[in-house]
Amino acid sequence: MCTERTTCRVCGSANLLPVIDLGKQFIAGHFVKDSLPGFLNKPYPLELVRCSGAGSCGLVQTRHTVAPSALYYDYGYLSGINEIMRANLEEITGRVENIIALRRSDIVLDIGCNDGTLLLSYRTPGLDRVGFDPADNAAAIARSRGLDVVQDFFSARAFQACRPGGKARAVTSCAMFYDLEDPVNFVRGVAAVLDERGIWVIEVAYLPATLQNNSFDTICHEHLEYYSLNNIEWILGKNHLRIYDLEFNEINGGSVRLFIQKDGSAPLPEANRARLEKALKEEEALALDTEAPYAQFRASAARIQQDLHSLLLDLKKAGKSVYAYGASTKGNTILQFCGIDHTLLAKAADRNPDKWGRRTLGTDIPIVSEEQARAEKPDYFLVLPWHFLEGFVKRETEFLKRGGKFILPIPEVRLAGYEDL
Repeated sequence: MCTERTTCRVCGSANLLPVIDLGKQFIAGHFVKDSLPGFLNKPYPLELVRCSGAGSCGLVQTRHTVAPSALYYDYGYLSGINEIMRANLEEITGRVENIIALRRSDIVLDIGCNDGTLLLSYRTPGLDRVGFDPADNAAAIARSRGLDVVQDFFSARAFQACRPGGKARAVTSCAMFYDLEDPVNFVRGVAAVLDERGIWVIEVAYLPATLQNNSFDTICHEHLEYYSLNNIEWILGKNHLRIYDLEFNEINGGSVRLFIQKDGSAPLPEANRARLEKALKEEEALALDTEAPYAQFRASAARIQQDLHSLLLDLKKAGKSVYAYGASTKGNTILQFCGIDHTLLAKAADRNPDKWGRRTLGTDIPIVSEEQARAEKPDYFLVLPWHFLEGFVKRETEFLKRGGKFILPIPEVRLAGYEDL
């Protein structure tokens, strides 16, 4: 169910240096309803290492791999729940349609399609929309929305089985490219099904942003890799692919969005080339191939761990009620690393009705609706998916105006009232 890596997932180097150890944690994407299968009712090691040495690719990755059957059992995340994520996915398909002229019957493939939100956001009529997702609950929702979804992990063979002889004009892989045990083989599969003049979009958490934002909450058993641009270029080059363009955004605490084409499929605009060269030069200045940025990251995570736990203890002693806001994968990493459980947080508010009546795994915090939480008027909300703060402020204006406060854990622990936001 859990195996330890002795070599890099990309280049095979056996020189793996420690980056950060978050201890043993329960799988962050799950929420307890009744009883759990035994493989979920136990913690697994959560540690990052860095591939190093001459000829290595430098990839930051988890030291251990938890079996996919455990990771995607009763999967807790749905992309259509959050308005910021919906808007982001719509922006991605809009950019695709601006770069290439999609036509009726063109195949558009979304790998890790979740509930189908991205596939349904294409504006071009008559597209052949195909999704892959291993999570049974998410795939079922996507199918109920009229989409053709293969409930499995993507492979070129599986794609050809459902679209014999077909090629995808557009492929999207959002917030899943870091979930791969064999990234090189995955990229090889995408290259095999991508049309010669097609476009592939990857959106993935960006390692420099993770480090700069102290975003240790990005780390979970599901996310096996933590990429720099240099890492991704290394993998693409092995498969005759290139970055056509790139964008940075604040999604999931800081992501990079890459538009990828086959080598020689079209001339690379000079503006695109300049953007990529600038980003690579800025990345080089961060010295990601040295120990310094990772030592600073460890120190920041330890400081947040201490500050957040101490703050919640002080609030409890003062008789204040504190609820979590957002029962999320990232939030579960924060709770477990910082030693925060039901004794410090009375409840967790969440928008997803499927989570109501459940509890956070490993920390045993009851999950209720946002409406119930508002009615119970806690003094504080600990905002776990802090990267969605803008939307939460809009939803909780009344809470903030009456004197309630948000506790923001990352990039540094701070209290924020209405006037601060």
